[in-house]
Amino acid sequence: MLALLLFACDGGEATYPKDTGHPADSSSPDSEDSSKDSSVDSGRDTSDTGDSTDTDSSVIEETGDTGDSADTGEVVAGPAVILFIGDGMGFEHVEGGGVYLTGAAGSLTMETLPFQGRLRTASLSGLTDSAASSTAYATGSKTFNGMLGLDRDGLEIENLGERARSLGMSVGLVTTDDLTGATPSAQWVHVEDRGDSEVIAEAYLADMPDLAFGGGYLAFEDLLSSASVNLLRTSSDLAAAAYDGRPLLGLFADDTFPYVAQGYDADQPTLAEMTEAALGWLEGDPDGFFLLVEGARIDHASHGNDENSVYDEVVAFDEAIAVAMRWAASRDATLVVTADHECGGLSVGSTGTPGVVPPTEWRWGKHTNADVPVFATGTLATALDGVREDQLWVHEVLAAAIDGATSVTAPTVPTLVDGYTDDLGAQVTVQSQATSFGAGYNQLDGLRVTADADGLYVGVDGVFERGNNTAVVLLDLDYGSSTGWGAGTSLGDMIGEVDAAITTLDISVSASGVGFDAVSASLGAQECEQGLLTEEAGLRGLSGDVGRPEDFAWWDMISNFDDGNIADGSASADAGSTGLTENGWEMLLPWGSLYPSGIPASGATVALVVLLADDDGSYISNQALPPLSSATEPGNDAVSIESVVTISIDATGAVTTAAAVVP
Repeated sequence: MLALLLFACDGGEATYPKDTGHPADSSSPDSEDSSKDSSVDSGRDTSDTGDSTDTDSSVIEETGDTGDSADTGEVVAGPAVILFIGDGMGFEHVEGGGVYLTGAAGSLTMETLPFQGRLRTASLSGLTDSAASSTAYATGSKTFNGMLGLDRDGLEIENLGERARSLGMSVGLVTTDDLTGATPSAQWVHVEDRGDSEVIAEAYLADMPDLAFGGGYLAFEDLLSSASVNLLRTSSDLAAAAYDGRPLLGLFADDTFPYVAQGYDADQPTLAEMTEAALGWLEGDPDGFFLLVEGARIDHASHGNDENSVYDEVVAFDEAIAVAMRWAASRDATLVVTADHECGGLSVGSTGTPGVVPPTEWRWGKHTNADVPVFATGTLATALDGVREDQLWVHEVLAAAIDGATSVTAPTVPTLVDGYTDDLGAQVTVQSQATSFGAGYNQLDGLRVTADADGLYVGVDGVFERGNNTAVVLLDLDYGSSTGWGAGTSLGDMIGEVDAAITTLDISVSASGVGFDAVSASLGAQECEQGLLTEEAGLRGLSGDVGRPEDFAWWDMISNFDDGNIADGSASADAGSTGLTENGWEMLLPWGSLYPSGIPASGATVALVVLLADDDGSYISNQALPPLSSATEPGNDAVSIESVVTISIDATGAVTTAAAVVP
């Protein structure tokens, strides 16, 4: 039985207790006490949730009834805004969870929400981590991996919780992770390094949300004696809690919660129970509330490619969503369910036996760039229905709901390396030869090139086959000098799969003034997160300050593939006619990598060409950008580079001459 918020009655009208701060007594809290933060009522009119099921604006402005106030005389509640994040949960995780639960896909409770779409999740680092993705949901700003509540320059940005609190609303966080974990922390604190748990715990206790439930007792233990919080350690504590003006801090595990498949301790609440308790505490605030609920261990199981745990975690997450959906059924609430990223590259069978782990395959133990699902309800959540958008749209929907707005403002999405190449400008050149490497599996259809202060952006529209073939971008960093590979220099670095493939490529150059100094390559559509150097992908320097022909330098870059442009066992559904496919392989090649000593003061002209070869570089296809003059693939013979795309920049990396085909 849940301990609900107590109301003081005055003239028959329920009131919500608010004070002006934490109690002066900062002694160690009694776990029998309960918590409600003492945010000061802003005095604003909070009857509008901005979230009516009727889209007429005049109706929206009048809504806000919780569904039971008309008969009981209770106060009209403010906005109820709830965000569920399934950490690491992609479309296949949802499908597998349904198969595991009922024997058939499409059977989870979250899948019954009325508005459904898909989201791209890339961060400024390319493949996102939970810190950057949760920060994007919380603040509406993209950042680098590892950063919590900070923008790309390390500056603090207001998050949804702070926005809600500024309007007098209550705030809650619920997770099965350590509370200092990336996803919940990015929703509340502002810390540079997600791994600095001590600093994160201190930031929580310095300014607590109204309630925070999760694991991580050991991270907080040494700080609790001087903290003014209501500490709860067990389900019994949670049920017996009573309001005393202090924030509720439920630390129900020493670190993360156990996997559901391992079994919980007898007095340890489930995610669904914590969610129900949180709603019971927060619902009494007449100004409304914002609640974040994370199913954290979906991601942990996916990193370990543990199918014996992952589906139980998805089902447990779905049970928590069911609690919130039942709670919201008679209320005007905004509820959004999504994920911070996909993890594992999961593939699962669509039918099976209830309670039996379905057939499961994993691609690797890391995050991927795959789209994630979004399920939602609430008037403003229609903006997420039937669309494929960047995750920043979720922030805008939730922020608008918190504000009581009647419309959603489209977010400004920065240039991201996410495989969605439209933001790089128009195609500079398009393919004129039909692919001989498998239409719908391997196509180099168009090339986009631009630049800014961060580096050179290259987008190769097309289709790429997972696990097969090598896509290669040859780069001439001093176009016109006729120095580098292809201009009399031979390569000899056979260490590593991509390096060996580059070395094996047989090229000749007929284009004037061209010699290649660096190569960006990917074997089998392998992503490359910023700072992640791999044998299968990356940027290799062939000459210059660091690299040399017989021992390539491994230079920092970001490389990503659009989720819809990968052929993974069958032809990509996004494959169009030759020259018509959009999106595909996208790269950011930082200037600091291409020019370790700095861009020349006079600027530079970069030339590039794209090739497609087999796995080891010994056989070259007829696919090139700019296109080859002949449809006959070079095969084992040398390919002649007849033309290139050039772009000129000044010393800051700004474009001075737009990308164009030469000659």
